[in-house]
Amino acid sequence: VEAALYDNQDVAVVGAGNSAGQAAMFLAECCRTRTVHLLVRRRLGKDMSDYLVGRIHAAPNILVREGVEVSSLHGERRLEGLTLRAFNPNRGEPVNDENGTQMLPVSAVFVFIGAEPGGAWLPDAVARDPLGYVLTGVDALKSGRWPLTTPEPCPLETTVPGILAAGDIRSGSTKRVGFAVGDGSLAVTCVHKLTAIRQ
Repeated sequence: VEAALYDNQDVAVVGAGNSAGQAAMFLAECCRTRTVHLLVRRRLGKDMSDYLVGRIHAAPNILVREGVEVSSLHGERRLEGLTLRAFNPNRGEPVNDENGTQMLPVSAVFVFIGAEPGGAWLPDAVARDPLGYVLTGVDALKSGRWPLTTPEPCPLETTVPGILAAGDIRSGSTKRVGFAVGDGSLAVTCVHKLTAIRQ
């Protein structure tokens, strides 16, 4: 759907895995008059199949930009562009970039940044599976770290009563936007249930 919405408009794809590569190819093939900017923090090919890398390099309307990250987005009522800067793997240290930043005029940005849970900032009381995804519902109960005897946790409740996890960070979830939206709706039901219990 989004490919048709941005027909004949330049777009950006962020990511270096197979999903990002497939998205870039799809966007490039469905509209050959657009430029697809594939933005990669390090080097293309480390996390992508060689076959797909070859197809991307052969596509005349895909521009691969390595060693960059998005620093800001621009536009009034819609996206009109983004600013790139050199990727700095040591966040917190200043970026020494002789070329400075670069503005790209794009109408959309599609982000495929992987399936890492990114929950290291959570307190230890929130139990996680061996891959770092948050345990919820039955899994939170089975972990032995659910602190209450009753009630059992709601489907999105973590091992900390009242704290919910939804979407990709949840252990066992299907890592797709549609499922995350469903989790968001379920979170509303959980909140109503938890609010009723505490009143």
